[in-house]
Amino acid sequence: MPEKTGISYEDCSVYVDAEDESTVIAWLEKHLGGGDGEQDLAVGPLWVSGAANDYSTGRKAHPFEFLEWPTVLECQAPAESEPGAVAAAVTIVLETLWCGGWKAVAACDFEDELPARGGSERYPLPSPSKGLSQVRMGRWKSLLVRDGKKKRNSA
Repeated sequence: MPEKTGISYEDCSVYVDAEDESTVIAWLEKHLGGGDGEQDLAVGPLWVSGAANDYSTGRKAHPFEFLEWPTVLECQAPAESEPGAVAAAVTIVLETLWCGGWKAVAACDFEDELPARGGSERYPLPSPSKGLSQVRMGRWKSLLVRDGKKKRNSA
């Protein structure tokens, strides 16, 4: 894969909807190996470390508000790393998390080279014509109607 001008492959942040970064790192170590039993693990050319997300608000964030998820994995690669190997390593981290049921989104210069554009396609933003409150209200209305129909059918 040719290197794109102006794109850095040296770092990537992976936001994870998990309360405790040590649980996420331990889970990745179990499934990928390459850990040191601490808060870090190696995946290909990446060194992955877990931390609490400073931007987390403490409330349950909606899937498209991933910047507020409680955990961030900082993925660092040496400057001389092959871009394709870095993208492949981040892909492994993302797909492993997704297969385990974790919500995860990568934020980096090379998101478009990752599956589901780094995860952003898995948790899309609401359309501009709908505000956040309309999206939330529409979802609750659909749940209430669906649940109400179930109750009427079962009565």
